[in-house]
Amino acid sequence: MIITKEAFLKYLASGRKGPAPFREIMKQFNISKKDKKRLDRFLNDLIATGSIIRVAHDKFGLAEAMDLKVGVLSGHRNGFGFVIIENEEKDIFIPPPMMNGAMHNDKVVVRVTGSKDGGKKREGEIIRVLERANNEIVGVYEESKHFGFVVPDDKKIWHNIYVHKNESKGAKGGQKVVVKVLEWPDKGQNPEGKITEILGFKLDPEVDFKAIIRQYNIRTEFTPEVIAEAKASAVPIPEEEIWKRKDFREDIVFTIDGEDAKDFDDAVSLAEKNGEYLLGVHIADVSYYVKSGTALDDEGYERGNSIYFPNHVIPMLPEALSNEMCSLKPDVDRLTMSAVMRLDAKGEMKGCELVKSIIRSKRRMTYTKVAKIVEDKDKELRAEYSDIAPVLDNMLKLAKILNKKRFNDGSIDFDLPETRIILDSHDAPLRVEKVIRNWAHRLIEEFMLLTNEAVATHIFRHGLPSIYRVHDIPDYDDLIEFERFVNSLKYPLKLKEDVDPKLIQALLKKVKGTPEEEVINNLALRSMKLAIYSTEARGHFALAKQYYSHFTSPIRRYPDLAVHRVLKVLLEKDNRNKYPQSELIKVAKHCSDTERVAEEVEEEIVKLKKIQLIKNHVGRVLDGVVTGVQGYGIFVELSELYIEGLVHVSSMADDYYTFDEKQYAMFGRNNKKRYRLGDKVRVKVDRVDVDKRQVDFVIAK
Repeated sequence: MIITKEAFLKYLASGRKGPAPFREIMKQFNISKKDKKRLDRFLNDLIATGSIIRVAHDKFGLAEAMDLKVGVLSGHRNGFGFVIIENEEKDIFIPPPMMNGAMHNDKVVVRVTGSKDGGKKREGEIIRVLERANNEIVGVYEESKHFGFVVPDDKKIWHNIYVHKNESKGAKGGQKVVVKVLEWPDKGQNPEGKITEILGFKLDPEVDFKAIIRQYNIRTEFTPEVIAEAKASAVPIPEEEIWKRKDFREDIVFTIDGEDAKDFDDAVSLAEKNGEYLLGVHIADVSYYVKSGTALDDEGYERGNSIYFPNHVIPMLPEALSNEMCSLKPDVDRLTMSAVMRLDAKGEMKGCELVKSIIRSKRRMTYTKVAKIVEDKDKELRAEYSDIAPVLDNMLKLAKILNKKRFNDGSIDFDLPETRIILDSHDAPLRVEKVIRNWAHRLIEEFMLLTNEAVATHIFRHGLPSIYRVHDIPDYDDLIEFERFVNSLKYPLKLKEDVDPKLIQALLKKVKGTPEEEVINNLALRSMKLAIYSTEARGHFALAKQYYSHFTSPIRRYPDLAVHRVLKVLLEKDNRNKYPQSELIKVAKHCSDTERVAEEVEEEIVKLKKIQLIKNHVGRVLDGVVTGVQGYGIFVELSELYIEGLVHVSSMADDYYTFDEKQYAMFGRNNKKRYRLGDKVRVKVDRVDVDKRQVDFVIAK
């Protein structure tokens, strides 16, 4: 069977009066009966990508010719949804009567039925579900006399799933369960299912992690084959491999990580001579151990990244590699990929050597110790680490030079508070702590940013297909909203469509230390697009870099591993291992998706634990900051606990309040009170619903 996508789409677009029947397609492309199944697979692949649509009577047509689009449905707890179309800025709103049995995250065909605001707001109807996303759903089982039902944890799935008694697997009311959908929703009927797994009672804190991980279909266990491959690859380094590499084992090389870190995938070294710096960044050579086409590589690709949350980590690779052979522990030989960069006194790159290498780390340093050595000049620690204290001093000096240069180039630093939630041994929340970032953190950050840029630039200049970390210019409409709010606070700002990041950076510098600092940083961040992986080197807006890749964390990010392989093709001058462009496109798209899922999982768990914590504070009056304003109320984040909740407008009984969208504010009609984004308020914790993930505040009297 010889038929290409391009030829087939051209055939459908060539002035046909309507969709093409299957038999006509067979005849047009001389498809024999024995190739009928292959044609069917070919057509199904095009349907899956949204290029064509199958309509009644086994006919096929171009989606765009039938005013149809293919996208993913994002549901809402109130029964409506939005269809997200790839490469289109604006989503399509689907009202409840037009959902037609589709559920959150389903891949759907949608017809646009109308538009408002000059085409900016579109409405549509779901025509068909192409691919179901929720074959299994996690939720709380509730029982009645004759049947039970599962209330989904994911509130974007607004249907309860009915479960017949003989399909309940003995589940009890209040237990978290996994339900397999047997019948999909149709014409107002709820879906039906059977319980396949009982996770435990919903009030058990340890069940939370199980439930959320199952909800997002996260892989937690490695197969025996993957574990066996990891162990088999974790063998002593052959002597002949050492000969092929630059040897840094006698150099002063060391790692700097957090106190709890187990996987050390980057090490640093520095020499200073005649006002120039020779900076070495040495990254674990994961690609030596994880070969393309193996079960180990397939597993790393499927996971895409490691996932980190309180008390737990789900690694991308088995511990035999991530915590052992690919971890740059002190006093053992480790294979690495090194960037040795020559920099002048202003931080300008004068040369860069990228090599396969071997190191023997001299020290396992922590951010806390390094900060005490270089910032506090702690005498005891400087004596204990006398071999590297002078090196650390020079590293700090260089990091500050690089930091200054980066911001002069226009890099944006969203200086927002970071927090972490502390759990007990049973995963119950204890408290929320603010994370303190010191110059030890910034030092490593500057060195890694420089390395990622150097590798990306080198690969791009050699014309080899690769994966870049791309951060596109913000949408102009979002920038206009940001500009309007900033101007309302009396900060002059005028942004153009091709905005220069230096303008935003200058504003953030100007508001530093002011009461408006946090809210302006927050809004600036919200106006940005998400960073993604792409085979196109479109630049990184927030970092103000033309070429940028992820290279420095191959233990925990698959794109970094892919970039290592691309670089090795250049270093070894061997095109046999060259990645096809199509494969890199697939990796970039997949890993952008897995990164979003990982972020959602991490945020969901942290949010849940914070809500469980605030439940113990019902009735307390606490300080907070207004973080959002809508017609139905104001969102407030507590200053000590960093937990967000809603003050509903119905609880603001001292006056009639109106919403001013342009000023991001609520105004009292008579008392002239104002609640605006960034305002400090005192609120009382009124109600907490852990299942719905909702916290309600009232304004304190």
